[in-house]
Amino acid sequence: MTEDNTLNDDLNNTSLPKQDSFTESTNSVNDSSNDIKENATEALNSAKEKANELASEAKEILGNVKDKATEFIEGDGKEMFNTAKDKASELASEAGEKLNDFAADAKEKTAELSEDFKETYNEAKEKASELANEAGDKLGEFADKAEDKLEDLAEDAKETYIEAKEKTKGFFQKLFGKK
Repeated sequence: MTEDNTLNDDLNNTSLPKQDSFTESTNSVNDSSNDIKENATEALNSAKEKANELASEAKEILGNVKDKATEFIEGDGKEMFNTAKDKASELASEAGEKLNDFAADAKEKTAELSEDFKETYNEAKEKASELANEAGDKLGEFADKAEDKLEDLAEDAKETYIEAKEKTKGFFQKLFGKK
């Protein structure tokens, strides 16, 4: 009975490495996901900074144009002011378009990275499941072999006991003269 408990304990202890392997795979996938998320966030922040810089430059140009136009308010100054104003609006519009383009590119790249992550995660999950199943199969085979060996040993022990009992009985009958 003690041998059965020891064998069961050994079998139960062999399941720990597959759980650790699965946990390590899951942690690795989670780390990759966090890296992807951080990279996407950095790209989006960079786009916002560029857009703000372009908007600031456009505002600065507009302010400079207003100052110059005020100097030439009489005569051709008004015409020059309107031309500069239009140009500044055009620059601001272009900056807005570039920001929208960059934001769209960042969203597209994030979606691609997210899809890649999902595929990698699913592949890792599938591989971990396969490894766990293989380990379970191997443990089952090992348990079957161990059970067969124990049955053989029990049968051998029983036979040895019967032989020893008969020899002992024969010895005592010869010793005491009983038939």
